[in-house]
Amino acid sequence: MSILKVCGMRDIDNIRAVLKLKPALMGFIFYPASVRYVGDLNLGNIDFGKTKKVGVFVNASLNDLASIVQKHGLDYVQLHGDETVEYAQAVHALGVKIIKVFRVHDQLPLDAINAFSTFVEMYLFDTFSEQYGGSGKQFQWNILDNFPIQTPFLVSGGVSSENVKNLHLIQNASFAGIDVNSKVEISPAIKDIGLVQKLQKLWV
Repeated sequence: MSILKVCGMRDIDNIRAVLKLKPALMGFIFYPASVRYVGDLNLGNIDFGKTKKVGVFVNASLNDLASIVQKHGLDYVQLHGDETVEYAQAVHALGVKIIKVFRVHDQLPLDAINAFSTFVEMYLFDTFSEQYGGSGKQFQWNILDNFPIQTPFLVSGGVSSENVKNLHLIQNASFAGIDVNSKVEISPAIKDIGLVQKLQKLWV
């Protein structure tokens, strides 16, 4: 229960500054409609050390996804849209690890979640919004207590240094870590290093 994923990165100097904190995962959004879209950033120019690269996709074509995975040497693909189990199976066949996102209203769809279990490395539970991600709002985290799931999962949505202590209260052996984004930002895609460091100390 100690994974820290810093998501929505784009600026190369900011990326390198966050990498000095050695988060387990760093996320890059390959969804053009997002304010944190990576654009023409080339991840091959950056030394990530032990930090794993996560590409975030929303209903992307399989060909586009495969091309981006190869170009940037992604370690994980995060499926943040309405992707099907069959799509996840095809992505899995590419040899890249998958994080499947479920956006949470007031409950978790156990059957839909379990349908992906053969193909995913982790799940990520985020707060539902009309847009895909980056709402800065949290859901009722206590619904995760004893939720019957065997695959590790991350929690996202409004995670900050002010509320991270509440995540330590979650009673679930599969709870593996947190995903942070807007609550540690100066502006979209630019992280406040002090805020990331403060949250990291309270979490890891």
